[in-house]
Amino acid sequence: MALAAASKATKRRRFQFNSAILLGIPYIGFMIVFGIVPMILAIIFSFSKYGNYQPEYFAAGLSNYASILQDPQLLISFGNILKFGVIMLPVSFIGALGIALILDLADDRLGGFMRTIYFVPGAITLPAVALIAIFMFDPGISPFGFLLKLTGARVAGDILNNKTLIYFMVLLRFFASSGGWIAVFYGALTGINREVIEAGLIDGCSPWQLAYHIKRPLIMGYALFMLINLTIQSLQLFAEPFILQTSLQTASPIDPYWSPNMWSAFITIRTGDFGKSAVISLIMLLISLVAAVFIVTRTGMFKTDVVRN
Repeated sequence: MALAAASKATKRRRFQFNSAILLGIPYIGFMIVFGIVPMILAIIFSFSKYGNYQPEYFAAGLSNYASILQDPQLLISFGNILKFGVIMLPVSFIGALGIALILDLADDRLGGFMRTIYFVPGAITLPAVALIAIFMFDPGISPFGFLLKLTGARVAGDILNNKTLIYFMVLLRFFASSGGWIAVFYGALTGINREVIEAGLIDGCSPWQLAYHIKRPLIMGYALFMLINLTIQSLQLFAEPFILQTSLQTASPIDPYWSPNMWSAFITIRTGDFGKSAVISLIMLLISLVAAVFIVTRTGMFKTDVVRN
């Protein structure tokens, strides 16, 4: 009997293992084609020399790395996204998590309506949101232009300047992406075991205490996953500054290499130097990996309750 039971257990584990591999094949395939292969090509390009868009593989040595690391634009472009990230990360993280916790306190009908309201901007592409925002902040054509003119502004460039640019892009990013994360958090909150909630109520927790001390820790895995995504997205900042730079033209405070992604695209399009562009991409990849590994290892976001105990 014991041998039969052991045999059945072995077969069951083998079936589960094979099923996991089968389900993972599509993801592994996409990761290889769109992740690992481009990364390998970027490494090859970074050591290659380009003239008239024609590569001389491994002919550049470390010259591309030296050129980018010594370029003053490196600190400027990464400094710009650092300023953006320092504001965007806490605003998006706390904002989306806080709104989801508040929505969970509302009744089902109101909560469902507000989830829809928050999610609607996410259905619009980020470039479209940026164009709409420029329209709304242009005193000459905005329906709220009379209010904007009270500040002394006459054109959009008077409002979207070096002092307000970062805050404007944070507002765009939060408006366009927070709805999706609010829906994720809300879904996680509705999946919490009702017995846990009832135990908190029996112990005398107020709705706010219940939200902060019980519900919030139970969905922190989702929140930390959001934090990783937000970090990577801040490094890949491109759409907002590019559209602002294109739309405002001479009035724009943004140059063609304001962010690392814009700088990389500028080098590739204007000079055809894929080598230097690849170096910038690899620097962004390295920062993203370090940030993701730090968050995962320091927070234990993938640990189960069994492992924690």
